[in-house]
Amino acid sequence: MKNYDLIIVGAGMTGLRAAIEAVKHDLNVAVISKVHPMRSHSVVASGGLNAALPKKLNSDSTDQHYIDTMECGYNASEHDALNIFVEEAPKKIKELERWGCLFSREKDSSIAVRKMGVSTYPRTIYSSDKTGHALMSTLYEQCVRLRQNKPDKLRFYNEWFVQKLLVSNKTVAGVIAWDIATGNMEVFSAKAVIWATGGSGRIYASSSSSLGSSGWALSVPMHAGVALRDMEYIQFHPTQLSGSHILISEAARGEGGYLLNLKKERFLSTYKDTKDNLELSPRDAISRNIMREILAGRGFDASCVHLDLRHLGSRKIKKQLPGIRELCKTYAGLDPIRQKIPVTPGQHYTIGGIATNEKAETNIEGFFAAGECACNGIHGSNRMGGNSLMETLVFGDIAAKSAVKHIKHRYQKLPNKQFYENFLEDENNKVRKILALNKNPEEKKETTVIQRSIAIIKSRSHQKNNDENKIRVVDIREKMQATMDEHVGIYRDGMGLVEAAQIIKGLKNDFEHNLIVDGKDSRANYGLIEAFELKGSLDIADVIIQAASKRKESIGVHFRNDFPVFKGRPKYSLIVLRKNRLRLRYFPVKTKINPLKTLFGESNLLKP
Repeated sequence: MKNYDLIIVGAGMTGLRAAIEAVKHDLNVAVISKVHPMRSHSVVASGGLNAALPKKLNSDSTDQHYIDTMECGYNASEHDALNIFVEEAPKKIKELERWGCLFSREKDSSIAVRKMGVSTYPRTIYSSDKTGHALMSTLYEQCVRLRQNKPDKLRFYNEWFVQKLLVSNKTVAGVIAWDIATGNMEVFSAKAVIWATGGSGRIYASSSSSLGSSGWALSVPMHAGVALRDMEYIQFHPTQLSGSHILISEAARGEGGYLLNLKKERFLSTYKDTKDNLELSPRDAISRNIMREILAGRGFDASCVHLDLRHLGSRKIKKQLPGIRELCKTYAGLDPIRQKIPVTPGQHYTIGGIATNEKAETNIEGFFAAGECACNGIHGSNRMGGNSLMETLVFGDIAAKSAVKHIKHRYQKLPNKQFYENFLEDENNKVRKILALNKNPEEKKETTVIQRSIAIIKSRSHQKNNDENKIRVVDIREKMQATMDEHVGIYRDGMGLVEAAQIIKGLKNDFEHNLIVDGKDSRANYGLIEAFELKGSLDIADVIIQAASKRKESIGVHFRNDFPVFKGRPKYSLIVLRKNRLRLRYFPVKTKINPLKTLFGESNLLKP
């Protein structure tokens, strides 16, 4: 058993920023990640991050940043969390600049800013169109520096898969994870845990999220009793490369790109909700209107519209959008300097997630969450472009400070050794159960070449007969993704959501009784990891469907064809798993003080 003060699950921007802050307070910190930090999804973020930095040519302010975010989120943002967010954002830019982050610059050497959708003023700080790579490089360099200065305080467990969140008496006790390379499962005990695992986009087929964003990371805490919030809010990005769904950053429209239909019209001007700001309108409105054009027969190949950057000129594209140009040349065989880019909307961001307050606290003592996996309400019902990267920095830092405070003032004694051993045995049994499905019961050790040859032939025949009644991970996953795209996408309705729920239920049954996984042991078995992640995907897909079914109104990214209007005061959904049943209730969004006891105190869902 490995013992630490603090465990951080996830090594993207949120996880690294939390690790930096925690080590400053002399905690023994372990960062556990499925991939190396520089291969996390945060690296591919491109557009930029928002902070109100007043310029000579504008009078931007944190108050205006607050107002723009609130309006973009349809006035459904939590006041306290959002207020902290906008006030801390400029400080984080100064911090990154001090650490040597390579931001793009204006001619006077000041930090460059660009205008993103809904913003009153240009306030999105960027590094060309490779902002995520610049930020992650800076944060990881700081972690390397801390490891050199305090080698016993920070440890990275790269390519480890977290399988279980351990909770005792509503207090976190650690995690169980296995080393992907060796297949060995370990218990990590901890006084506090920070969850920084990112989103769940790969529940959808048309998604710009990395393959690791499977939903497993939300399923694990949900099964440990953690509450989820606003899971029906799934943001779709208007411009993903048609066919591959590689993200074409909002930076392209921020620099002046046009969206054109089959008639070469800037069609956004014909719709009420986008006619004023056109390509810089809210993402949800642009995505819906693109789909309207396609469904009306004014799209290209009945599947996409065009993003035109040609008028920006070769020099500007090469300087400001080199990453987008490289992606288009590599994956679409076109050069945006001379050709239009075929784009279509696709899933991009999980607005909902683990329910937290403005201090990153959850309903489990000692368990904190931040970044895309968490939901503190700052985005309301529609995220503004550029806010998510800043969210990782602001609330990653806050989560670490809250964890430090918990460890120093509210920490209780960890459970006994038997507690950990029991859970470890349970998780090992789950792995054995899945692997047992692949073993031939007639298989045994043979002593001669002829006997071994006969055994191999029999084993192949047996496996072929078994496969006829079995189903593989990829088959279940593809059907789940197609179902989510069709019924739980940009447009939703009651009948489609009912059908989606029935399909997901059937897929869960197939997973439980008919799944087959290649490989006979857990060592370097990525097929086994995919099976566990698929289980999480199905769980979270079910949560999203149920939450979408019960919200009978349209607001932000949640648009119901059968309930196209918004009803009254904004409210958030809170959902928990109790006795294998999902329980959901709604509460009004708070516009004043919203401490943890207020956020969760009203809900009987969290009582045993």
